Amino acid sequence: MKNLVIDLRVVRNNLRAIKDRADGAEVIADLSANASGMGLLPVAQFLRDEGIRNFAISDTADAALLRSNGFVTEDLMMLRSTADPNDISELLTQNVICTAGSYDAAVAINGIAESRRMTASVQIKIDTGLGRYGFQPTETDKVAAIYRYMSSLNVVGTFTTFSSSWRSKKRTFHQLERFNSVLDRIIAMGFEPGAAHALDGAALFRYDIEHMDAIRVSTALAGRIPGKPIQGLARVGYIEAGLEEVGWYPKGHTIGAEHGFTTKAPTKIAILSVGYFHGFGVDRYIVERSLPDLIRHRRRKAYVRINGQKARVLGSVGLLHTMVDVTKVDCTVGDIALLDVDPVNVKGLPIVYR
Repeated sequence: MKNLVIDLRVVRNNLRAIKDRADGAEVIADLSANASGMGLLPVAQFLRDEGIRNFAISDTADAALLRSNGFVTEDLMMLRSTADPNDISELLTQNVICTAGSYDAAVAINGIAESRRMTASVQIKIDTGLGRYGFQPTETDKVAAIYRYMSSLNVVGTFTTFSSSWRSKKRTFHQLERFNSVLDRIIAMGFEPGAAHALDGAALFRYDIEHMDAIRVSTALAGRIPGKPIQGLARVGYIEAGLEEVGWYPKGHTIGAEHGFTTKAPTKIAILSVGYFHGFGVDRYIVERSLPDLIRHRRRKAYVRINGQKARVLGSVGLLHTMVDVTKVDCTVGDIALLDVDPVNVKGLPIVYR
């Protein structure tokens, strides 16, 4: 028995903390990556019941799924800028706010909208340092062309995405300054930028920044903003897994592949059929950590909880199995272990909502 458990009560409390911190700014729930691994449709329905009416997506198929399941009047925004005519056609069919992050993308959206005799809503993406999508801050002449020459586009917003808000205050504020300068130039040219938004969950909670018109959150809903814990947010997501085998092993017994572990005394060991394939022991931010952080991460011991007690992981987490020390834990085969996981890393497991 293996499940990913999503406690919606915790999601609700995180959402309340986000709304309190947003202080009246519109909350846009980013449902990218299957709602950060929590399940796109169930989480979207839950958030709608909690009063959220604005959603961001990164895949055209997500728009069709939401619209076909009753999300008819809610605003859907595609975060990804694309000039692909197939994607644009589907987004316009589903009445999604498109992102224009380049002159070519804006031309493509305008052309398809014009051929349909409709006006497409778009948000303009400004690249302030992440480097994936967006007009450069120096390309305000190209941004101005959208207003001047593309009559089938209606600009409803302007936004940017920070590159490292969870780890660098200096870089975040520099990117915010660049974004604000673009907004100022758009207004100075006599155009309306629409709803302006830049803040993500990390910037919202870690810094005192003026909130603008909206705030876009994803990992904050799961309480999994990297770095030090944030007051008011709690982690969402854990795996429930039954103990497959439990037994005593002698001193000097070696377990695990490659970087194995040798017992220093007789040890009672439980085996779980959960490994890094399923997302346990995986850190999605590890590639962005400094060398000291990597060393600390390597030395940090991992634990699971069995019958209310902590049990240390022995050796490295395997591909499909994990072994834990239960010498001091009263347990037997079939008892349930709880493994903390970031839902976005989990695959191959059904989701259970509590």
